[in-house]
Amino acid sequence: MSTHAQSSAIPTRQQRGGCALIIGSGLAGLFTARVLSDFFARVIIIERDVFPEQPDHRKGAPQSHHTHGLSGRGQVILNQFFPGLFADLRADGADSATNMVAMVMVGPFGKLATQKQARESLRFSRYLLEWHVYKRLEQRPEIEIVTNCEVTELLTTPDRSRVIGVKTRARGATGEIKDFAADLVVDASGRNSQLPNWLKTLGYDAPPEERVDSGLGYASRFYEKPADFPNEWQNTFILPRYPDSPRSGTIAMVEHNRWHVTLGGVAGHFPPTDEEGFLRWAQELPDPTVYECLRIARPLTPIRGYRIRENHIRHYEQLTRWPAGLLVIGDAICALNPIRGQGMALSAMEALTLNQCFAEQQKAPRPEFERHVQQQLHKTITDPWRFTLAEDMRWPGVTHSGAPLPLGFRLWQRYIDLVLRSAVNDSEVSRAFLTVYGMLEPQSSLARPRILWRVLRDSIFRKGIPDANNPFALSTKALAQLRNRPASAKSEGIETREHSPSS
Repeated sequence: MSTHAQSSAIPTRQQRGGCALIIGSGLAGLFTARVLSDFFARVIIIERDVFPEQPDHRKGAPQSHHTHGLSGRGQVILNQFFPGLFADLRADGADSATNMVAMVMVGPFGKLATQKQARESLRFSRYLLEWHVYKRLEQRPEIEIVTNCEVTELLTTPDRSRVIGVKTRARGATGEIKDFAADLVVDASGRNSQLPNWLKTLGYDAPPEERVDSGLGYASRFYEKPADFPNEWQNTFILPRYPDSPRSGTIAMVEHNRWHVTLGGVAGHFPPTDEEGFLRWAQELPDPTVYECLRIARPLTPIRGYRIRENHIRHYEQLTRWPAGLLVIGDAICALNPIRGQGMALSAMEALTLNQCFAEQQKAPRPEFERHVQQQLHKTITDPWRFTLAEDMRWPGVTHSGAPLPLGFRLWQRYIDLVLRSAVNDSEVSRAFLTVYGMLEPQSSLARPRILWRVLRDSIFRKGIPDANNPFALSTKALAQLRNRPASAKSEGIETREHSPSS
């Protein structure tokens, strides 16, 4: 059978058949498994790690020690794929708040104008979300999860035109070699995906790769939220302040009355992981809020350091030759700067794109379906990639390679500066920016006539200047209250740890 014919042999929702295999059980892999379970009779997930019995960090996902956020767009999609999931998270201690400011963001020109939201805002750790999604999939009879097992190569037809499965090796003492047959293989193995090498071994080209060496490092810790803390927001994010301060700080409310705190730096500015250095870094942020919060909060965990060499986008959509029966998704295609907190939502958006592609294939089968999917996934990731690229490329020492910068890139950077300046006092501009940040609208929405007019008007008449009466994430009154409170006792005997994405 030709590749052309094979590519259209996708089972329907009504008559599900065949087997799909997913490499990796990070969130991108789990979301993909949920989508494919509607189209295949059997779905196999191959995972190098072992999931814990209760919600907790796992060795194969060290990034869970650092702050994550599921943006508005991500929550909408997950509610579609996993009805009742957020009720489960709430029952398991996720922080629930209504009629308050969910997120306060402090940009280069000061705090963005905020407003309370009437709808519920639910906040939780990455590992709590991942565990609940995993458990839901584990209960589905069509899904098989194989853990402590790694994929070593792709299996193909003799002419190498179609991928028909994978070869695996059990981790640990046995090292058992086993082949898994599949009608579709999806690589969701993350940043360190071996797919470019596997493709070259099979006689295909590796994808062109665009890289940003952002020199990113961050350090994180969980704290107990202090009693009687000012009820002004649920979370806060202090952005780097170009060109003076490449530092950032995040306090995210998570389950069981805890704060998940991450301090970050770009362009080689790495926050310390010792007790004194961690607090000093927070104190030197342009906004005193994070430091004053940490000063009175009780640490619960070690300080975890994390450094990332580069962020990338792999242009699989540009390859003219592509084997049938193979897809790639998640960080294996596009790994964003994680300090922006958009990775989980992007994985959900990619899963939604995958779902739409398979649904359309049922109605009107197309040849070279897999190449079409990769092209649609590229459309999904392009806007978030360019959004983070614009911020990364502000800093001296950050390098970009593999492709020219988008047309009008520097002009757009300058316009975003005007947006952030205007958003300090203009709640409509602030709401528009935060909607883009939450991935509910594309960047282009910031150039809609009404927003463009308000931004340019503020720029011309200098209305978009920081509000001297309330420039910080916490109000002057709240900061004064915190400063009058005694410092928390230091956590003795809690070790600090450093790791990297290859851990």
